[in-house]
Amino acid sequence: MIISPAISLIAAFLFSIIVSFSNYELYYLLPIAFILYLNKNNIFSIFKSLVFLNLFIVVLALVLLIQNEYEEALNIYIRTNMIILFNLAIFYNSKGYDIVRGLYILKFPDSFISTTYFTLKMIENLKNDFLNIKNTLKARGFKAKTNLFTYYTFGNILGMLFVKSIRKSQSLKDSFEARGFNKKIYLNDKFKTTNKDILLLLLVGIIIILKVSL
Repeated sequence: MIISPAISLIAAFLFSIIVSFSNYELYYLLPIAFILYLNKNNIFSIFKSLVFLNLFIVVLALVLLIQNEYEEALNIYIRTNMIILFNLAIFYNSKGYDIVRGLYILKFPDSFISTTYFTLKMIENLKNDFLNIKNTLKARGFKAKTNLFTYYTFGNILGMLFVKSIRKSQSLKDSFEARGFNKKIYLNDKFKTTNKDILLLLLVGIIIILKVSL
């Protein structure tokens, strides 16, 4: 990650809270611009992901527009995009385990950290299983169409993944119980603050100060 895990979590939380419960302001763009600058080599991919997620945001905005809430629709649309863009940029290079390390550094409860870790692990396993099945179907010449066979195939895949996830979780539980697992995982908690971390916190702090004072 371009920003330390713990600082990333703190900045994401503070920024999301401030933007969520207030009208949008131009100075909210300060930390976003800074993170995008640090991620300048991945800007295209970040905005590509943002455009995809906008498919869901537009639906919410349309509902408000139908109710003649034009100003509120615009406000929610912009604020939501600011939050998503900031989080996409700050966690772009993270596979999730950096977040677990951030929680560990911030001294979250052991059970919460271990639950988050194993949840991410199970999601990763399911994703790999799905990709393997998808590649197998492609190798056999399967093409998704709007017919009963396609629906039946995807239904079987989802059912298979569901059953495999239950079996894997149960197997993992039995394995850790046999090893005397005490709900705690041990990670590297060495934490070094960089200039980038300090600058990001400073920009988020400026937003908070301006919002409170104005």
